[in-house]
Amino acid sequence: MTQKIYVTDNNTAIFVCPECNMSKAADVSRYKYINKSVRLKIKCRCGNSYSVVLERRRQYRKQVSIPGKYAFYPPHGKFQNGAVTVVDISRGGLGLKFRTMPAFEVGSTFVVEFYLDDRRKTFIKKEVVIRRMTEQFVGTEFCSVDPSDPSDKALGFYLF
Repeated sequence: MTQKIYVTDNNTAIFVCPECNMSKAADVSRYKYINKSVRLKIKCRCGNSYSVVLERRRQYRKQVSIPGKYAFYPPHGKFQNGAVTVVDISRGGLGLKFRTMPAFEVGSTFVVEFYLDDRRKTFIKKEVVIRRMTEQFVGTEFCSVDPSDPSDKALGFYLF
């Protein structure tokens, strides 16, 4: 099984052997600008070899499948709204999947509403800005993060 290892802000990764639990820190800055998944084979002092994938995202991203709604008010054009599926959540934004892609562009802002799948079914309503787009996927960033906002508090508890 391949371990996911998170890279710290100072480009360090902590590798933990699954056999003996011995850990070691290593500088992984040489992998910082590689634009694809980085897989490494690590050899422990105990003789065990194991595979790791370096996770270079700034924030943990939780994979989900939560139905929601969006509302888009383009600067020039017709109001659009409809269904969306939240496919991942982080402290900084959402990954969204659309059945049919609205007339979005990178930099567009819109509102997303959904209920978390936690035991309280917490309602989340956030304004987001599009950072990247593919065929039916949109990667977004929250326009604001306020620790006193109930939605932001709920997302924090949900992720950890």
